[in-house]
Amino acid sequence: MTDYRGLGFDPTPGHAGAVAAASERCAAAFADPGPPPEGWTGAAADGFRTRLEAVVSELTAVRRAMRAAAEVLDDWATTLLGNQRRAEELDRRAVRLRRELADAADEVDHTGALARFTPSHAAAHQEAVARHDELSARLDEVLDEARTLARDHRAEARRVAERLRAEEPQTAVAGTRTAVGDTQTVVADALTGFSSLTAELASVLLGPPRPAPSAGAAAAFRASLG
Repeated sequence: MTDYRGLGFDPTPGHAGAVAAASERCAAAFADPGPPPEGWTGAAADGFRTRLEAVVSELTAVRRAMRAAAEVLDDWATTLLGNQRRAEELDRRAVRLRRELADAADEVDHTGALARFTPSHAAAHQEAVARHDELSARLDEVLDEARTLARDHRAEARRVAERLRAEEPQTAVAGTRTAVGDTQTVVADALTGFSSLTAELASVLLGPPRPAPSAGAAAAFRASLG
Protein backbone atom coordinates (compact mmCIF):
# COMPACT_ATOMS: atom_id res chain seq x y z
CA MET A 1 0.00 0.00 0.00
CA THR A 2 1.34 3.42 -0.96
CA ASP A 3 2.24 5.56 2.06
CA TYR A 4 2.01 8.84 0.09
CA ARG A 5 5.08 10.41 1.70
CA GLY A 6 5.07 13.19 -0.86
CA LEU A 7 1.41 14.18 -0.55
CA GLY A 8 1.14 13.61 3.19
CA PHE A 9 -2.31 12.00 2.90
CA ASP A 10 -4.15 9.31 0.96
CA PRO A 11 -6.42 11.04 -1.58
CA THR A 12 -7.96 7.81 -2.93
CA PRO A 13 -8.72 5.38 -0.07
CA GLY A 14 -10.17 2.02 -0.94
CA HIS A 15 -9.12 -1.55 -1.68
CA ALA A 16 -9.80 -3.00 -5.11
CA GLY A 17 -9.59 -6.56 -3.73
CA ALA A 18 -12.35 -5.86 -1.23
CA VAL A 19 -14.50 -4.33 -3.98
CA ALA A 20 -13.96 -7.40 -6.18
CA ALA A 21 -14.89 -9.71 -3.32
CA ALA A 22 -18.08 -7.74 -2.66
CA SER A 23 -18.92 -7.86 -6.36
CA GLU A 24 -18.48 -11.64 -6.40
CA ARG A 25 -20.76 -11.98 -3.40
CA CYS A 26 -23.40 -9.90 -5.15
CA ALA A 27 -23.11 -11.80 -8.42
CA ALA A 28 -23.35 -15.26 -6.83
CA ALA A 29 -26.74 -16.82 -7.57
CA PHE A 30 -28.93 -18.07 -4.75
CA ALA A 31 -30.29 -21.59 -4.84
CA ASP A 32 -33.72 -22.08 -6.33
CA PRO A 33 -36.42 -22.94 -3.76
CA GLY A 34 -37.22 -26.17 -5.55
CA PRO A 35 -40.55 -27.71 -6.56
CA PRO A 36 -43.05 -29.30 -4.13
CA PRO A 37 -42.62 -33.01 -3.42
CA GLU A 38 -43.46 -35.24 -6.39
CA GLY A 39 -46.97 -36.60 -6.29
CA TRP A 40 -48.21 -34.03 -3.79
CA THR A 41 -51.76 -33.03 -4.79
CA GLY A 42 -54.78 -31.39 -3.30
CA ALA A 43 -55.62 -27.97 -1.92
CA ALA A 44 -52.45 -27.76 0.20
CA ALA A 45 -50.27 -28.55 -2.81
CA ASP A 46 -52.12 -26.02 -4.95
CA GLY A 47 -51.67 -23.36 -2.26
CA PHE A 48 -47.98 -24.20 -1.99
CA ARG A 49 -47.50 -23.83 -5.72
CA THR A 50 -49.26 -20.46 -5.70
CA ARG A 51 -47.08 -19.16 -2.90
CA LEU A 52 -44.01 -20.69 -4.51
CA GLU A 53 -44.59 -18.67 -7.67
CA ALA A 54 -44.64 -15.47 -5.61
CA VAL A 55 -41.48 -16.48 -3.77
CA VAL A 56 -39.67 -17.34 -7.00
CA SER A 57 -40.65 -13.92 -8.34
CA GLU A 58 -39.23 -12.30 -5.19
CA LEU A 59 -36.04 -14.34 -5.46
CA THR A 60 -35.67 -13.28 -9.09
CA ALA A 61 -35.93 -9.63 -8.01
CA VAL A 62 -33.25 -10.20 -5.38
CA ARG A 63 -30.94 -11.81 -7.90
CA ARG A 64 -31.50 -9.00 -10.37
CA ALA A 65 -30.71 -6.40 -7.72
CA MET A 66 -27.61 -8.26 -6.55
CA ARG A 67 -26.25 -8.60 -10.07
CA ALA A 68 -26.93 -4.93 -10.76
CA ALA A 69 -25.02 -4.12 -7.57
CA ALA A 70 -22.14 -6.28 -8.80
CA GLU A 71 -21.98 -4.19 -11.99
CA VAL A 72 -21.92 -1.00 -9.91
CA LEU A 73 -19.06 -2.38 -7.81
CA ASP A 74 -17.15 -3.47 -10.91
CA ASP A 75 -17.44 0.07 -12.27
CA TRP A 76 -16.21 1.43 -8.94
CA ALA A 77 -13.24 -0.95 -8.94
CA THR A 78 -12.20 0.43 -12.32
CA THR A 79 -12.59 4.01 -11.11
CA LEU A 80 -10.77 3.22 -7.87
CA LEU A 81 -7.76 1.75 -9.64
CA GLY A 82 -7.59 4.68 -12.04
CA ASN A 83 -7.78 7.19 -9.20
CA GLN A 84 -5.11 5.35 -7.25
CA ARG A 85 -2.76 5.30 -10.24
CA ARG A 86 -3.27 9.05 -10.53
CA ALA A 87 -2.62 9.51 -6.80
CA GLU A 88 0.57 7.48 -7.01
CA GLU A 89 1.79 9.57 -9.95
CA LEU A 90 1.09 12.78 -8.01
CA ASP A 91 2.87 11.35 -4.99
CA ARG A 92 5.98 10.54 -7.03
CA ARG A 93 6.02 14.12 -8.32
CA ALA A 94 5.56 15.46 -4.79
CA VAL A 95 8.40 13.29 -3.42
CA ARG A 96 10.72 14.52 -6.15
CA LEU A 97 9.75 18.14 -5.60
CA ARG A 98 10.20 17.89 -1.84
CA ARG A 99 13.67 16.47 -2.36
CA GLU A 100 14.56 19.26 -4.80
CA LEU A 101 13.01 21.81 -2.45
CA ALA A 102 15.17 20.61 0.43
CA ASP A 103 18.27 20.98 -1.74
CA ALA A 104 17.09 24.43 -2.84
CA ALA A 105 16.59 25.48 0.79
CA ASP A 106 20.16 24.44 1.56
CA GLU A 107 21.35 26.46 -1.42
CA VAL A 108 19.40 29.52 -0.20
CA ASP A 109 21.05 29.23 3.20
CA HIS A 110 24.49 28.71 1.68
CA THR A 111 24.34 31.58 -0.81
CA GLY A 112 22.71 33.81 1.78
CA ALA A 113 25.61 33.27 4.17
CA LEU A 114 28.10 34.03 1.40
CA ALA A 115 26.20 37.14 0.31
CA ARG A 116 26.42 38.61 3.80
CA PHE A 117 30.20 38.65 3.58
CA THR A 118 30.74 38.88 -0.18
CA PRO A 119 28.36 41.16 -2.08
CA SER A 120 29.28 39.49 -5.35
CA HIS A 121 27.28 36.44 -4.20
CA ALA A 122 24.05 38.44 -3.95
CA ALA A 123 22.98 37.50 -7.48
CA ALA A 124 23.53 33.80 -6.77
CA HIS A 125 21.47 34.15 -3.61
CA GLN A 126 18.62 35.76 -5.51
CA GLU A 127 18.71 32.96 -8.07
CA ALA A 128 18.62 30.38 -5.26
CA VAL A 129 15.62 32.12 -3.68
CA ALA A 130 13.81 32.25 -7.02
CA ARG A 131 14.53 28.56 -7.60
CA HIS A 132 13.20 27.71 -4.13
CA ASP A 133 10.03 29.74 -4.71
CA GLU A 134 9.45 28.08 -8.07
CA LEU A 135 9.75 24.59 -6.59
CA SER A 136 7.46 25.57 -3.71
CA ALA A 137 4.82 26.80 -6.16
CA ARG A 138 5.08 23.59 -8.21
CA LEU A 139 4.64 21.49 -5.08
CA ASP A 140 1.56 23.52 -4.12
CA GLU A 141 0.11 22.81 -7.56
CA VAL A 142 0.64 19.08 -7.11
CA LEU A 143 -0.95 19.16 -3.66
CA ASP A 144 -3.91 21.11 -5.07
CA GLU A 145 -4.34 18.44 -7.75
CA ALA A 146 -4.28 15.76 -5.05
CA ARG A 147 -6.89 17.58 -2.98
CA THR A 148 -9.11 17.92 -6.06
CA LEU A 149 -8.65 14.22 -6.77
CA ALA A 150 -9.61 13.43 -3.17
CA ARG A 151 -12.80 15.49 -3.43
CA ASP A 152 -13.74 13.84 -6.74
CA HIS A 153 -12.95 10.40 -5.32
CA ARG A 154 -15.22 10.89 -2.29
CA ALA A 155 -17.98 12.37 -4.47
CA GLU A 156 -17.87 9.35 -6.77
CA ALA A 157 -17.92 7.00 -3.76
CA ARG A 158 -21.07 8.74 -2.53
CA ARG A 159 -22.65 8.33 -5.97
CA VAL A 160 -21.74 4.64 -5.95
CA ALA A 161 -23.31 4.25 -2.49
CA GLU A 162 -26.50 5.91 -3.72
CA ARG A 163 -26.64 3.58 -6.72
CA LEU A 164 -26.15 0.56 -4.48
CA ARG A 165 -28.89 1.68 -2.10
CA ALA A 166 -31.18 2.20 -5.11
CA GLU A 167 -30.56 -1.40 -6.19
CA GLU A 168 -31.55 -2.89 -2.82
CA PRO A 169 -34.73 -4.89 -3.45
CA GLN A 170 -37.89 -4.02 -1.54
CA THR A 171 -40.01 -7.12 -0.94
CA ALA A 172 -42.70 -8.30 1.40
CA VAL A 173 -41.11 -11.73 1.78
CA ALA A 174 -38.45 -10.68 4.28
CA GLY A 175 -39.56 -11.52 7.79
CA THR A 176 -42.37 -13.88 6.70
CA ARG A 177 -40.76 -17.29 6.67
CA THR A 178 -43.62 -19.40 8.01
CA ALA A 179 -45.98 -19.64 5.04
CA VAL A 180 -43.69 -21.57 2.74
CA GLY A 181 -41.02 -22.63 5.20
CA ASP A 182 -37.62 -23.26 3.63
CA THR A 183 -38.71 -21.64 0.38
CA GLN A 184 -39.18 -18.23 1.95
CA THR A 185 -36.11 -18.73 4.10
CA VAL A 186 -34.05 -18.74 0.90
CA VAL A 187 -35.39 -15.32 -0.06
CA ALA A 188 -35.24 -13.89 3.43
CA ASP A 189 -31.64 -15.06 3.78
CA ALA A 190 -30.87 -13.46 0.43
CA LEU A 191 -32.31 -10.17 1.61
CA THR A 192 -30.49 -10.41 4.92
CA GLY A 193 -27.25 -11.03 3.05
CA PHE A 194 -27.89 -8.02 0.83
CA SER A 195 -28.57 -5.80 3.86
CA SER A 196 -25.44 -7.05 5.59
CA LEU A 197 -23.42 -6.32 2.47
CA THR A 198 -24.91 -2.83 2.27
CA ALA A 199 -23.83 -2.21 5.86
CA GLU A 200 -20.25 -3.05 4.88
CA LEU A 201 -20.10 -0.77 1.85
CA ALA A 202 -18.47 2.19 3.59
CA SER A 203 -15.29 0.20 4.16
CA VAL A 204 -15.53 -1.38 0.70
CA LEU A 205 -15.88 1.96 -1.04
CA LEU A 206 -13.44 4.09 0.91
CA GLY A 207 -11.43 1.56 2.86
CA PRO A 208 -10.53 1.71 6.55
CA PRO A 209 -10.02 5.19 7.98
CA ARG A 210 -6.48 6.57 7.71
CA PRO A 211 -5.08 9.84 9.06
CA ALA A 212 -5.79 12.39 6.35
CA PRO A 213 -7.34 15.81 5.84
CA SER A 214 -10.42 14.04 4.47
CA ALA A 215 -11.02 11.93 7.60
CA GLY A 216 -14.01 14.01 8.73
CA ALA A 217 -15.76 13.69 5.38
CA ALA A 218 -15.06 9.97 5.23
CA ALA A 219 -16.50 9.48 8.73
CA ALA A 220 -19.63 11.39 7.77
CA PHE A 221 -19.99 9.25 4.65
CA ARG A 222 -19.74 6.05 6.68
CA ALA A 223 -22.34 7.39 9.10
CA SER A 224 -24.70 8.19 6.22
CA LEU A 225 -24.47 4.61 4.96
CA GLY A 226 -25.22 3.26 8.43
